[in-house]
Amino acid sequence: MINKRVILYTSVVGLMTVTFALTGCVQKKKGGFTVEGAYKNADKLSVMQGPVNRVYLLELPSGKDQSQQPIVLDSAKLNGNNGHFTLTGMTHSQEIYEVVFGNDLLAVPVVNDVPEMKINVDLGKKDDFYDISGSEASNQLKDLVNLFGRKDYEVGKSMAQLDSLKGIHASDSALLAATDIKNKAIQDLNTYLKQFLNTNNNAPVSALALGWASRSLTKSEFEASLDNLVKKFPTSAIIQGIKQDYEKQLVQLEKQTSTWVGQQAPELSLPDVNGRNVSLSSFKGKYLLVDFWASWCGPCRAENPNVVAAYKEFKDKNFTILGVSLDKEKDAWQDAIKEDHLTWTHVSDLKYWQSQAVQTFHFEGIPFNVLIDPQGKVIGQGLRGDDLENKLKEVLK
Repeated sequence: MINKRVILYTSVVGLMTVTFALTGCVQKKKGGFTVEGAYKNADKLSVMQGPVNRVYLLELPSGKDQSQQPIVLDSAKLNGNNGHFTLTGMTHSQEIYEVVFGNDLLAVPVVNDVPEMKINVDLGKKDDFYDISGSEASNQLKDLVNLFGRKDYEVGKSMAQLDSLKGIHASDSALLAATDIKNKAIQDLNTYLKQFLNTNNNAPVSALALGWASRSLTKSEFEASLDNLVKKFPTSAIIQGIKQDYEKQLVQLEKQTSTWVGQQAPELSLPDVNGRNVSLSSFKGKYLLVDFWASWCGPCRAENPNVVAAYKEFKDKNFTILGVSLDKEKDAWQDAIKEDHLTWTHVSDLKYWQSQAVQTFHFEGIPFNVLIDPQGKVIGQGLRGDDLENKLKEVLK
């Protein structure tokens, strides 16, 4: 179910919720595009601060400065429980706006792709409470919000079900089945988002979808989608801004992360799930992927199916994996190993970010990995998704 209050804020790698007080917003000069609105059942909108008697047109922050408040472009008084209103906004590049009823109670997201659009809002409904005519981009945005919400809800539900089964110590077969449902829900969400990004023809709406997709797509999938949008919308300031900011983040990440490629891997010895110490040097003679992760790390768990696929494809070609966890609780660590089908050797000192693994390899985020050749030299790092598979194909001919 989609929450009636939807605030959309496009950022470089995701969507963040913006809260605000209408009394603190800055007024802006009027002129440009118009929203003609009709509403009904204002008395049925749940309020704690009194009756809903005003509607606002807000310009959301562009994403470059996340400290900015939304800006009130216009407002109109609501007369009675049913009626009409007109709101006018600035003319500039296409962006996502919101028509907000009351003091941050309910919002209709719109895109200024046309000079004039019409909206009909039923303030008494819980779902599908508005429709828009005259604006193709606004309807695309509505479809994205609704479909993403449903698929994201399924992902959340499957994760909650899995956590519930873990809490009652369900059987292995039940946990495996629930894990498969969770993985399929994530895959369904990603398939939808990638298809939407490939077919949508509006830059601000695509930017919003890309922000959502960044949460679950692999690095290579995200970069492919971003590059496609840059080519599709070469004059879009918001898409070009996302590209520039993402590249800056990559540069910053490279500065923060030690570069191990070309160096001999340092020794690391940690206890496995049975308490026996396992060292990196014991794998000498094999290609070894040292995979740093944790059960509590969402991106790590989302990446695990790619690691499993790589292991299945290359395990008979002098290749193996050593999982190094930053977990704190042994039960959670072992449950995650079982749920995600991680059938290789695992070690952890259960010291979270104080782990010897962090002190030895100096990484500042997970998932992280290094690929070591049979002589103990690091030949790759930070390999995720297709990047991992392609590197293994290159060295394991």
